[in-house]
Amino acid sequence: MRPFLNALALFTILTSFQSCQKVIEIDLSPADSKVVVNSFFTDGNPIKVHLSKSIGILDNIIPEFNNATIILFINNVKTDTLYPDNGYYYSHVLAERGKNYSMIVHVPDMDSVFCEDIIPEKTILQNCVCTDSVFIDEDGFIINELKIDFQDSAGPSFYEVQLSANYIIDNNYTSIWFMKNTDPIITSTGLLDYNPKTLIFTDKMFDGKHCSVKIYFATQTYADYNLKITFRSVSESYYKYKERQYAYLFSLENDIFSGMSDPINLYSNIKGGYGIFAGFSSDEKIITVSGK
Repeated sequence: MRPFLNALALFTILTSFQSCQKVIEIDLSPADSKVVVNSFFTDGNPIKVHLSKSIGILDNIIPEFNNATIILFINNVKTDTLYPDNGYYYSHVLAERGKNYSMIVHVPDMDSVFCEDIIPEKTILQNCVCTDSVFIDEDGFIINELKIDFQDSAGPSFYEVQLSANYIIDNNYTSIWFMKNTDPIITSTGLLDYNPKTLIFTDKMFDGKHCSVKIYFATQTYADYNLKITFRSVSESYYKYKERQYAYLFSLENDIFSGMSDPINLYSNIKGGYGIFAGFSSDEKIITVSGK
């Protein structure tokens, strides 16, 4: 009879807990909504802007705007009014490097916001050498080495490297992830633990000098592929946003079993609102690599 009594006692305890449940309604004050601006812009293209509104913690629908007025200034001169198209706003003019771009965003019944940034001058990749299968790590991944060379300009500069690869035989893309990077220019950012999709770094260690950076990465490809290297010169606001974004995206992967991370606020350069308005320029190279 003891097993039956234990089961009966457990059922009684659980029933007691269930009968003691009480729904507590929390009266949360409405969130103070602000305009959210999102735009990464580059030379040779119209400035493309997405507008939305910040929401409360219990809301699940992000409102978008199609009735806003966005005034564009170039070097502090009123130049253009952006037009809406399929959920975005576009400038009539093409962006250029070295110019200051600013916007005033007016949304009916909301406070106007202001933002500004520049497109840095392009930094040219002088040389790119990829060495396949330089070593195999402890998990059996084949690690490749990419060495890039460029000349840095005097003054603070910010960079981003993005890699993509596709099979030559069928033009299908394959995944790339960064592993075992030891170059101090890369490790000094402290961002590798966040498993970033791109690499960002500054010129603090080589300001105004010729620079060589070694990047280690792994791919899923075992056939010949083209490695596309996108080398961006980015604004300081772009860099600060990506810096916080890496940590934020990594925190979303945590759960109650791996440990919850502290809340992370994304960087914003939108005065009176949220989001990012940041410029960049790019140089690209494609290298053919013999996969193993």
